[in-house]
Amino acid sequence: MISNISGNITTAGNSPGTIGPANIAGAFFVGLLMLATLFGNFLVWASFISFRELRTKCNYFIISLAVADIMVALLAMPFWFILQLEPDIEDQTALSPASMFFWSCIDIFCGTASIMNLAAVSADRHLAITSPYTYHKALTSFRAIMILCFVWFYATTISLLRFAVEAIPNNGYQFLIAFASFFVPLMAMLVMYARIFAVARRQARLITKNLSYKTDIKAAKTIAVVIGAFVVCWLPFFVIIIGYAFDKKFLKNMQVYSAIKWMEYLNSCLNPIIYCCLNRTYRGAFKKLFQRWRKSFMKTFFSKYSDSNEDDNLNTTFLTRNAKSPTLFRKSTDSLSVSKTLETNGSTAKKSLITTTKDEELLKQTPV
Repeated sequence: MISNISGNITTAGNSPGTIGPANIAGAFFVGLLMLATLFGNFLVWASFISFRELRTKCNYFIISLAVADIMVALLAMPFWFILQLEPDIEDQTALSPASMFFWSCIDIFCGTASIMNLAAVSADRHLAITSPYTYHKALTSFRAIMILCFVWFYATTISLLRFAVEAIPNNGYQFLIAFASFFVPLMAMLVMYARIFAVARRQARLITKNLSYKTDIKAAKTIAVVIGAFVVCWLPFFVIIIGYAFDKKFLKNMQVYSAIKWMEYLNSCLNPIIYCCLNRTYRGAFKKLFQRWRKSFMKTFFSKYSDSNEDDNLNTTFLTRNAKSPTLFRKSTDSLSVSKTLETNGSTAKKSLITTTKDEELLKQTPV
């Protein structure tokens, strides 16, 4: 599907068969985006593992969303990186048909997993705010894990339908993907959030008095921003899918296509930034992690530096002490010098012994 869409795009800028500055710049920024996405989402993972206060049922879904974003960086962005260096995207000589097919499956899989995780966390916030007294009994850790398993199973099933695209008539696959992966979950989230803010507005006094309830509302607002960013970044992609179902030449401009792909992949980098800006708990966890890593780095660096200084001091002391006895120093450091010294001493001893013997014989021969 994506390979078919990109195959109908016309390019502009570089002459056929040459890689221009725009290609190199595009590949460079895609590489930066990959690194930023991996770093930010691994930071979310490290915070969840390191700090007990973040190990809540709501954050189970946040961590699952981070996994989807990491998969985008590791599995989907490399294909986009390669295509940035393709002089003519219509030829697509850099990627085989099998690679393009896999890329389209990964795009659908990661997009579906992301929005289903957002739907799951929206349902969690909806239950926590509309039914605060029964929330902990209704959503246990086991049930949260079961929901996550369903989310990933659902995303896998939708992406595997790519193999049956020819069996679905009248471009039904494009409509199925657009509605099953995006529009239906989006409508469910909008309904849940409409009720969340209706309840929050009706119980404004309770929110100011109850700290736990106030925290739930803040978490819901953060998730609302995450959902908004997701919709803005992914909506054009699914609009293209529906447009392509009606008209195979729906999108012809490479610049528009590139902008849409940039928005799609940029979303995977935005979520950790949103958590840091809007969620005080995550912001504090990130600061503590950086402080830990800084202390660990400084400790390791200075320990190595002090060890090297100690070795230098020992060598200096050793050299100073042995400067007074150079023969001894040469014996301890140079085996060749030792052997030469022994040979010299041996020959000297032999000469002295011969001299002594000759002197004794002369004394015997000399009359007294």
